[in-house]
Amino acid sequence: MLPCPLTPLLVAKVTGLKATVGLLLILLIKSQLLRVKMSFLGSILGLFFTLTFLLASGALVVITAASVAWGLQQRQSAAA
Repeated sequence: MLPCPLTPLLVAKVTGLKATVGLLLILLIKSQLLRVKMSFLGSILGLFFTLTFLLASGALVVITAASVAWGLQQRQSAAA
């Protein structure tokens, strides 16, 4: 069974949607924490959630770039 040539693009779209939903969820949680408790613990948790999101979105960018590179490599090897 041949893989779909649009798979890397679909992976990129899904990854982007997941990152966006994750960001919105983290910002909502952070907002609730900071609104309910403006304490040191709430600030630390907000910082932790923000850093976790940045780390996860960076990993998703790397995974997306790798899938696009793999798709291009497969296309070039199929053409040769």
